Amino acid sequence: MLALALLGACGTLPGQVDRPVSHGIQAAPAQSRLARVAEASLPQGAPSAFRLLPFGVHALDARLALIEGASRSIDLQVYIMANDASGRAVFAALRDAAARGVRVRLLLDDLSTTGAEELIEALAALPNFEIRLFNPFCCLRDSFAGRLLSSLGDARRLNHRMHNKLLVADGALAIFGGRNIADEYFGLDPRANFIDLDAIAAGRVVPQFGDIFDRYWNSEDAFPVAAVTGRRIAGAQAEATLARLLPAHAARIDLGPPETDLLGRGPVGTELAAGRLSLLPAVAYAVADRPTKRQETPEDLEFGSLRAGAEANMLGTRSDLVVVSPYLVPGRRGMAMLQSLQLKGVDMTVVTNSLTATDAPLVYFGYARYRVGIAKAGVRLYEISADPRPSGGGKSVFGGSSRGRLHAKLVVIDHQTLLLGSLNLDPRSARENTEVGAAIDSPALAQEALRIIDAMKAEAYRVRLDAADGMLSWVPPSEDDDQALDEEPGVSPLNALERLLLRPLVPEDQL
Repeated sequence: MLALALLGACGTLPGQVDRPVSHGIQAAPAQSRLARVAEASLPQGAPSAFRLLPFGVHALDARLALIEGASRSIDLQVYIMANDASGRAVFAALRDAAARGVRVRLLLDDLSTTGAEELIEALAALPNFEIRLFNPFCCLRDSFAGRLLSSLGDARRLNHRMHNKLLVADGALAIFGGRNIADEYFGLDPRANFIDLDAIAAGRVVPQFGDIFDRYWNSEDAFPVAAVTGRRIAGAQAEATLARLLPAHAARIDLGPPETDLLGRGPVGTELAAGRLSLLPAVAYAVADRPTKRQETPEDLEFGSLRAGAEANMLGTRSDLVVVSPYLVPGRRGMAMLQSLQLKGVDMTVVTNSLTATDAPLVYFGYARYRVGIAKAGVRLYEISADPRPSGGGKSVFGGSSRGRLHAKLVVIDHQTLLLGSLNLDPRSARENTEVGAAIDSPALAQEALRIIDAMKAEAYRVRLDAADGMLSWVPPSEDDDQALDEEPGVSPLNALERLLLRPLVPEDQL
């Protein structure tokens, strides 16, 4: 380990990289069935249109349907793409698309590619299939520990990650939101699943998403796989590797999606087959951090980041604000915003994770120090329960196992405006990670988002502040106020010790 640590001081990425510039393909209806469906599904007079995807199995079905239906191009950008059942199904669908002549560009954050590198190298060797790694590790890539230790001298760069999630098919339809590509984001993990939210989009907003993808794909932080690994695989070797790692049956995954979701809509694949998607009209624009965010000054981030834009929108709230953020560390600036909105008389609701539900305890400890202040600002505060339906059969209304974790990121302003994407309201999203999303003006879509949030609140503790003594209590899901708990649910002595010992070790701006 000492030798690896010393090696880490000199591990570097290649300086001269062959990185051909390419741009998205916007297919005309005559060239693409997806383009024809998008045109037919756009409500009359609407510049853009959307459909929310609250169910994980519907979200995976939508991705596979767009990939399988594309005839010209697929651009996929994602933070995590696991080598599990859902990840392999998407990998296989992309492989099959490239085989039928579709240009595939896959941009992966390199943090989670350990264990899938052989598969990625083989796919990148196929015709029509390009893969780039964003902000990659330089050396000893066979293990995550090796990657970290060999890159200690470059830790500041590697702390910045591409958190974006975006799929654009034929330049006609896009999927964006909070979900990575892994079983737990689609309700397929037997142990625990995330409550998350995506949207499928058509209209003028889709080329905007395409431009965002192009900026990242052509950026200096996006490296072709072979430039990082130093290995180029011949076609025959790639085919043999894929036959072993991605056999034909990998593309078959039994989703068994329910007939309808929370909003009464069926699977996207079924709608695409019928030639029309159920989309709601909207005026919208796609937004994203710059790929060069890690090089920007604190002043630039203060005013030019996606987090800054979201806060500016929230500060304009006139009557009511609803925020869903699984990782919530408001900081001084966020608290000042809540207090300003309180003075305006804005009705505020916030939904986040409880300690037992979160997969990031350190971030939760950062949130907990602000919890009383949030409640004092007049916010109705909800914390998702890890066991969301203790009295209702142990199954989340969002599907999947009984252990639930919030991962959706959205804001609804004045029953009118919806902010949806990959952005968490925490310092890491503000300063370190890049994010993508959309600002959507649509009362109909905002109303549907509020219906989904109501379903989340039904699986959450209500956090109450006693005005007399300033103490918090927690009302369990589906219980009355007289069932409130005086102690935070699920907090053990070990959790308390972790909070005491670990919280001072991690700076808040890294949470």
